[in-house]
Amino acid sequence: MRPGTFVRVLFPTREKPRAPGLLHIGYVLIFAARQQEVIVAYTTSQPWARDVPLPAGARLFDTREAASLNQSRPFLLRMDLLARLPATSRWFPDLDAYNRAVIATASPALQSELTHLAVNIGRWHRELLEMRGP
Repeated sequence: MRPGTFVRVLFPTREKPRAPGLLHIGYVLIFAARQQEVIVAYTTSQPWARDVPLPAGARLFDTREAASLNQSRPFLLRMDLLARLPATSRWFPDLDAYNRAVIATASPALQSELTHLAVNIGRWHRELLEMRGP
C-alpha cells in the first residue's frame, strides 16, 4: 500500500468506530511502514444531491473520473472522515492477494490536489475531522 492508492477496506462505522466495518474503497493518505499503520479516507458511491453543498474536505468524482480510477459509479471522497488502521488483512481483505489490494493509483496531479484538500481540512477545519479505528 502506498499513499495515493485506492484500496478495499473494511471501513469502521459510526456505530462501531473501533471494529472492521463495511467494505468500501478507501484512499490511502499515509502509510507508516515502520508502525504498519494506514490512514485512509472514506469514499461512498451514494448519490449526492446537487442542491446540497459538499462538506468541507469532500471531492466529488464524476462518472468519467471514477472510470479512470477503476470505479463503476461516481463517488464522493471525504477527507473529513478518516480511519487509522493496522495494515492487516483484518481491515484490508485483499492485502495478501497478489495484484488485488490496489484498485487504482491517483495521478500525481490528483494526489497533489487530494493532499492539499487533506492539509486544508486539517489546518482550517480540524473540528470537522472524524477519526475512526482501534
